[in-house]
Amino acid sequence: MNSIKPLLKKLIPVRTGYRIYLRDISAIAVLLLPLTLANAVAVLLGHGFRYADYSDIASMFFRLSDMLINIYPLALCVVTSYYLSHKTNINSAIFIIYSVALLYLVSIANGSLSAAYHLPNNPLVAIVSAFITLAYCTRINLPTLEPQAVNFAPTLFKHVLHFFVFASLALSLSTLSLQFVQDISAQIKAVQPDPLTFTGGLIYQSILGLLGAIGINGHNLLFSVKQMLYAVTQENLTAWQAGEASLNVISQGFYDAFMSMGGSGNSISLLLCILLFSKERNHIMLAMAALPMVMFNINEVLLFGLPIIFNPVLIVPFVLVPLVSFVIAYFSMFYGLVSPVTTIVDWMTPPLLSGYIAMNNSLEGTLLQLVIIVVGIFIYRPFYLAYAGQGLSSIKSVAQFSSVERMTFRNLLTSIRASAESSISKATAQQRMVSMLREGELVMHYQLLHNLHDPKKVEFEALLRYRDPSGKVYFPTFIQDFQLLDAMPILDKAVLEQVLLDMQKMPVDTVSRVAINMSVASISEVDFAMHLKSRLTHYNIAPTSLAIEITEEAILSDSVHLCKTMEELQAIGIMVVMDDFGAGYASFPHLLKYPFDKIKIDRSLLVDATTQKGKDLYHLVAQIGNIANCSVVAEGVENEEEMDFVARCGVDVIQGYHIARPQPLADAMALVETKYLKNETIAQSA
Repeated sequence: MNSIKPLLKKLIPVRTGYRIYLRDISAIAVLLLPLTLANAVAVLLGHGFRYADYSDIASMFFRLSDMLINIYPLALCVVTSYYLSHKTNINSAIFIIYSVALLYLVSIANGSLSAAYHLPNNPLVAIVSAFITLAYCTRINLPTLEPQAVNFAPTLFKHVLHFFVFASLALSLSTLSLQFVQDISAQIKAVQPDPLTFTGGLIYQSILGLLGAIGINGHNLLFSVKQMLYAVTQENLTAWQAGEASLNVISQGFYDAFMSMGGSGNSISLLLCILLFSKERNHIMLAMAALPMVMFNINEVLLFGLPIIFNPVLIVPFVLVPLVSFVIAYFSMFYGLVSPVTTIVDWMTPPLLSGYIAMNNSLEGTLLQLVIIVVGIFIYRPFYLAYAGQGLSSIKSVAQFSSVERMTFRNLLTSIRASAESSISKATAQQRMVSMLREGELVMHYQLLHNLHDPKKVEFEALLRYRDPSGKVYFPTFIQDFQLLDAMPILDKAVLEQVLLDMQKMPVDTVSRVAINMSVASISEVDFAMHLKSRLTHYNIAPTSLAIEITEEAILSDSVHLCKTMEELQAIGIMVVMDDFGAGYASFPHLLKYPFDKIKIDRSLLVDATTQKGKDLYHLVAQIGNIANCSVVAEGVENEEEMDFVARCGVDVIQGYHIARPQPLADAMALVETKYLKNETIAQSA
């Protein structure tokens, strides 16, 4: 027993990794399902129009199908790379570039680019390229390239170096893969199975199944064998019709009628297995979508949508079912239970009907196909249930499992619905942003603050506004769009640049400090403090002239990083301000935990100060700020009565429409000139 435990511990990571792999290929298959379905529909329509004698329209759909087939490996590589990139700290776009570069290098070396479109045509190489890229990227750390970042040059050099190393490794790998592919191809061709014999037929069918399971068309690789099989079958049928020979048991019609029902792997058995035994609603819906295609022996929806390819569980029955079908059909004909095949049936003829036609319009062909389909269903069943996770039923009761399944499916639908709504919202937000920035412009307004202890001290808060083509100014409601698109750091950097540019125009001896609001996303960036210092140096602005306002949301995001950032800013003289103090339930303990220089009491507390209880609360909040050695600002003061009240509560600075409204820089400086400097001149004259 003790010897088994270490073995089990070793198997747990393997089983976990295996489950993760199955989950990954399932997710990737879903992402590629539109392409898979579109190709299947194009093939179906092409054959439909061909039978209806509309050759031009049929050719158009066949060409579309050919294009989609050629696009598939590249799309598989891109989608797999995008999915796997979220397992690393590498930007998705960079991850995709690495994978596609590897795919092309290997494909060019192996000569596996399609002749018509010059696109990679091997799905196996496509998915392996993505996983090799994952293995490489999990071992490196590449920060995002930002042109405005202070460390842009060294980061760019790091990116170039890593890509050069990866490209060099990819080139070496492409050389090795060429030799590997040549060896494998030579071995397959050296086997040269005789598909007209029992043993050779099993080998031939095994090779086709194994290659198909990894996305390779085995008929192309064994084209000479297929040509020989077709030619011998035609000769035998001609001789039989002339009464000169008996029918061969194994022929081209034999393979077409009994080994490809519903497509390769006798996929109709798998489809019926899903419909009969599956409790996975998404699999049932997939099977229903695949049904019209499978009836005409087009199985791409199951092959790539379930998926079967690259799926270790389903590959086994995918290869095994045609072999069992081969044995059943062979011995049924060999011992005279049914007659040999007399006709080569068109490969798109539906199952059961194809057996009827292949056996010279005899029901014995239909019955034989029916037996093979049923046997195939029960071969697929345990493998499919294992893949679908139905093994849980042996651990939990059926009722409990069903309830969990229903809950999981509801959550899945909710997730899909939320994802779709999020995508629509983001697309709409992006359109609004593009339209807004194309037609108007973002501008900065400055609101003057009044210092009760030193009225001559001039401080501003920089506030973002939008000005439309007519000159009308709007409040920054558009910020929600930037937040939705994760673009707040970009907006904050633009605001910082404009404010620092405006500060160069402010008299140094007049304006003591300007406050800028920063978002959670910007504060959370590792190089925020470094970037801010570099821009201050660039514009030759003293750090003591700047204040950074942050909200409680930023405080809740990352306490360790925030403390470090605050200390870095305060070390060079930048004031750190807590905005909207009192609006959040956790504001008070945070005031004691973090070294803020100033707090701004939210206007909501002032609005509620109409009762004695509200007034006492406001007074208490102001005193807490004083106890924490913070300068206290009263926000939203709009009249003389409110100004007198907050002054009595012990605040240090007043901000609001009663003091000044936010206005452009020129107007704000004119207000300072009128309100302070002229009064000072008059006082000195007196």
